[in-house]
Amino acid sequence: MSVLEQHPDGVLDRGPLTDQQRRLWFLDRLDPGEAAYNISTTVLLRGPLDVDRLVEAFDSVVARHESLRTRFVESGGEPVQEVLRPRRTPVLRTDVPDEDAAQRAVKELILAPFDLAAGRLVRIGLFRLDADRHVLCTVVHHIIGDGWSLNLLFRQAADIYRGVEPAAPPMRYLDYARAHQGADEKALAYWRSVLAEAPVLDLPPDRSRPARRTSAGVAVSRVFDDGMWTSVQAVAREMRCTPFMVLMTVYQLLLAQVSGQDEVCVGTPLAGRDEVAAESVFGYFVRMLVLRGDLSGDVTFRDLVRRTRTACLGAFSRPWIPFEELVADSAAPRDPSRNPLFQAAFTLHTTMDVSANGFESFEGVAVEGFGEGSRRTVTDVAMDVFVSSTAINARADRDRMEVVLTASADLFEESGAEKLANRFAEVLRAVLADPDVRVWELPLVPEAEREDLLGIGTGPELDVGLAPLARIEQVVTTTPDATAVHSGGERMSYRQLWESAGDLAEELHAAGVAAGHLVGVSLPRGPGQIVALLAVWRSGAGYVPFDTGLPERRLKVLTAQAGVAAVITADGIRPGAGASAVAAEPAYVEFTSGSTGVPKPVLVGRAAVAERVAWMVPAYRLTAADRVVQFADLGFDTHVEEIWPTLAAGATLVLLPEGPRSLPEVLAADPGITVLDLPTAYWHALLDLEPRWPPALRLVILGGEQVDAAAIGRWRRHHGDRVRLVNTYGPTETTVIVTAAELTAADAGEASGTAAASTTATTAATATTPAAQPPRRPPIGRPIGGVRAYVLDAAGRLVPRGTPGELCLAGAGLADGYLGRPDLTAERFHPDPYGKGLMYRTGDRVRWRRDEPVLEFLGRLDRQLKVRGVRIEPGEVEAVLTGHPDVGQAVVTAFGESLVAYVTGTEAVDQVRAFAAERLPALLVPQIVLPLTELPLTAHGKVDVRALPVPAADAAVRTAFEAPRTEAEELVALIFTELLPVERVGVHDDFFGLGGHSLLAIRVIARVRAVVGLDLPVRLLFDRSTVAGFAEAVEAALLAEIDQLTEDEAEAQLAARMEAG
Repeated sequence: MSVLEQHPDGVLDRGPLTDQQRRLWFLDRLDPGEAAYNISTTVLLRGPLDVDRLVEAFDSVVARHESLRTRFVESGGEPVQEVLRPRRTPVLRTDVPDEDAAQRAVKELILAPFDLAAGRLVRIGLFRLDADRHVLCTVVHHIIGDGWSLNLLFRQAADIYRGVEPAAPPMRYLDYARAHQGADEKALAYWRSVLAEAPVLDLPPDRSRPARRTSAGVAVSRVFDDGMWTSVQAVAREMRCTPFMVLMTVYQLLLAQVSGQDEVCVGTPLAGRDEVAAESVFGYFVRMLVLRGDLSGDVTFRDLVRRTRTACLGAFSRPWIPFEELVADSAAPRDPSRNPLFQAAFTLHTTMDVSANGFESFEGVAVEGFGEGSRRTVTDVAMDVFVSSTAINARADRDRMEVVLTASADLFEESGAEKLANRFAEVLRAVLADPDVRVWELPLVPEAEREDLLGIGTGPELDVGLAPLARIEQVVTTTPDATAVHSGGERMSYRQLWESAGDLAEELHAAGVAAGHLVGVSLPRGPGQIVALLAVWRSGAGYVPFDTGLPERRLKVLTAQAGVAAVITADGIRPGAGASAVAAEPAYVEFTSGSTGVPKPVLVGRAAVAERVAWMVPAYRLTAADRVVQFADLGFDTHVEEIWPTLAAGATLVLLPEGPRSLPEVLAADPGITVLDLPTAYWHALLDLEPRWPPALRLVILGGEQVDAAAIGRWRRHHGDRVRLVNTYGPTETTVIVTAAELTAADAGEASGTAAASTTATTAATATTPAAQPPRRPPIGRPIGGVRAYVLDAAGRLVPRGTPGELCLAGAGLADGYLGRPDLTAERFHPDPYGKGLMYRTGDRVRWRRDEPVLEFLGRLDRQLKVRGVRIEPGEVEAVLTGHPDVGQAVVTAFGESLVAYVTGTEAVDQVRAFAAERLPALLVPQIVLPLTELPLTAHGKVDVRALPVPAADAAVRTAFEAPRTEAEELVALIFTELLPVERVGVHDDFFGLGGHSLLAIRVIARVRAVVGLDLPVRLLFDRSTVAGFAEAVEAALLAEIDQLTEDEAEAQLAARMEAG
């Protein structure tokens, strides 16, 4: 044999790989040992089987087809396929006790990896249950064959088993490979055009996307025996297209509905056996094409099918898709967590599988399907539709259609795959019933799920009872001498508060204030503020808070914008710009920031406040024994939650005359404080300070930012269940809060924890374990009393549990709208499509958890980032970053095409990036990580994204540098340098001028205490904010403490502190 003489090592021939084979060879090199591209067929044989004869039949088929004895080696840096001489095919033969054991054995056989360089890329297992029952499983690597090839293998083995000799293959696969080398330039140009800036499918997962995908899958099956396939064929004929085009359109519509995208790319296989001769050759002929679906616009299903038909005709006429060239052309980086070009696949199988033909004539041996031992997918989701009908095979069950949906186990739970399969069935039925239905009018959930969503989104019934003013008057009547307000050394009883407010209300009336008017309040913190608010309400007006630090010109602009009738200041009542009644019973107006930078005045009515107070008093278990800290500025609507429920319950309001910076000192000085209501970001910083928590503290309310699971864990280690921790959420437009959640050990990461008619369900998972999941984000809870919460898509439809959408709110507590801005009010407040009254669209992305009826906050819709064509949710990245043991807080944003993360708690940015890279897809790993000592906050305690430093820029304003002169100055300068983004600090540098703020001030105090043991008040840094000034104060405090010690004690402490410093 001349060929053997050329290849004495037993290689009969060698040649190049096709483009498809080259890609699989590369993927095998990338992930050696991965069984993702093992393909298999498994059947149950019933009857007397001649095992030796069966093995000989398979040997004969392997000898006939060169692909079954081909190996893949590297030569000169290029892959080469080599055809080996025929040899015996090893068959694994073993006895198994039952079908479960057979299933396990099949699964093990399928998941065992192949060595492409060694050859033997076919594997046969025969598992004997008893004398008349055998399970037969054949596995090959996809690089040598496809589904057609597997059917051919079984068919020819059956022929040979019964003595029928198949014809010799009319062509060699290696010749086919040689003939199809090089790219078709016209095809390349076409595909470049079609897939330019192709969208990345972003299905809402049950699990966070891992840094690298596995092939682990979960699969569900739906079987239709009710004429569904006949209906598909009928609609296809009427639309002058193929059933494939109809089903592909339904699948793309499903993906668009679930993802919220109006373009999706789906991969689909083409048999690739264009020549009749190829039909009887074992080999990898199948080609994956990409169909880009356009589902935009207000269109009917019929319109979408027309678009699909056009896309299919264009793709099928250019089947040689240059995959690697297109991936190389793509601007998006290689992402190991996603399949490139398409993340969803669809296959329609309209030929009989091995269980339906061939083996019926196996001489007394009946053939049945046997469930596969594993399901795998290299895409996020894949759908296979198997059809058997009289039009295909006269012996088949009439009009049976099976839909198998396989979802990546890295991303989806079994329940998630079930919902996708169910949804496909619902959409298919709907469009077959009415092909002219407008697709965006199709509901996203069935009626039962709709009722469930409306049920969990409806808060408990609310008995409002007395209005807040009436409740307070009742307290004045029953306990007039009880303390209403405590501010420093000053106390004010309920009688004094009521009478002072009454006097001021009369003055307002004398100044022309009438019911329905608005009155500005510009007063420093103190009892006078509370008196003023109560007086405004007693006058029948609503209040508008103004910061006392506002420049005069700015104050005039805002008072004019609000149309206040008067302004209460420390100097008395000033006339306003003149006003008319804005509402029958206004409560207040809050200016909230707008995307344009122009503040929006939100008008809230008394009824809305009454509804909130009616829920808060019992929910927070407020009684006359409580002492509640009033932390928030009046310009932040949290003050409503602090002030009015407290007074309505007859409790004591504890003021902070010097503002939030004095809270640590107040907590230490007042052991009777029972309730705190804090911005989440401030609470995070307070945990770092480790203040002296009041022993009476029983409730902490959080809100305004996403709370960190790690912070909850730290809190619980100190307080356990003794102090309630409640996470709340609510926009200004919905009166303070609308949802609430009790945070527990599970939220700290300490624990994680209807099919269509005539359907059946099956599930299976691979042995490959999906990637470990980070703790899920703590929830914002369920709607409070009287509130209705909906999670809607862009078309206003309810989305399923687990699917992100926009949070929309209705029911109790809605604001009246934007004062003087009917256009803006109409833009954000819409008629409630699921109930009475209006509904407010928050612009916040949330989702219902699949496993419990609570909401998770995902971020602002306008905060969603898009980097290199991929939508990125910053909160997902931030949650992973804060899981790093040294990271305190994190915020993620985009600069150009780069993701930038700002982290606190560590400067080891390389370690942080490496930590993220192990847990996040490549595109979600920040390119830049900037360490900060604290995140900048707004005046209301929220993270100020606009104040974050631009990467590689140092915007701090510096004074003329003078080096520290004393040990105290050196210590202070060192601490400032540690906490601020500066390289050096001089004695005249100002802490706040260098970028410091209130939270960083707390850190400075904590560092001083750690180094020299001095527990200084935070206000000291505000009063003496330069290095020299603060160092002098530190020295004075240290000397004062030393003066109280004996000489020996003083020397010992100084020596210890010098060593610590």
